[in-house]
Amino acid sequence: TSPWRDMVAGATAGGFGTFMTNGLDVIKTRLQTDPEVYGGSVVLCTRMALEEGGPGVFMRGIVPRLMHKIPANGMFFVFFEAFRRLLNVEGAHDTKATSSKDTR
Repeated sequence: TSPWRDMVAGATAGGFGTFMTNGLDVIKTRLQTDPEVYGGSVVLCTRMALEEGGPGVFMRGIVPRLMHKIPANGMFFVFFEAFRRLLNVEGAHDTKATSSKDTR
């Protein structure tokens, strides 16, 4: 595969993953910054956040996360695939188990 293809695949995966998990990141950050307000409860934190800002509250901070994750994941895929080729592990998981016994 080409480095450009790896980069696009990584960037796309990073962007999609970030978008899908941003709500969880909002909850985590709220629990970390004000644990006493929520009593450590994920459910209470989610309810209070939803009441405070509606469903859009779970997309807060998405732009900075995407600005970080898209290029970072794109580069990660490029280097991961480059090192796989460099270390000659291209088909390491494609090897078939063969038996030393003849089954005739």
